[in-house]
Amino acid sequence: MSQCVVINAKNTLKAVSGTDCDYIIVSQAEFLELQQNGLVNILNELFAFDLATFGLINTAALVAFITAHCIGRVVRVMGKT
Repeated sequence: MSQCVVINAKNTLKAVSGTDCDYIIVSQAEFLELQQNGLVNILNELFAFDLATFGLINTAALVAFITAHCIGRVVRVMGKT
């Protein structure tokens, strides 16, 4: 059974009840279960490279660059006349 703990002023661990805690102590069986099943899958879901999002961000950056470059050229030409 996992237990919620915090570090108090004397640098010791204190068990607390509630959902807002700094650290959680788990049993060895829970740790092994997380290690084998859940942790790798959760990390892959959170930090996986999403090609669609990258394409959207890359396209937006390219359009912004080209637009700003063209506007800069127009302003430069208008400044010379």
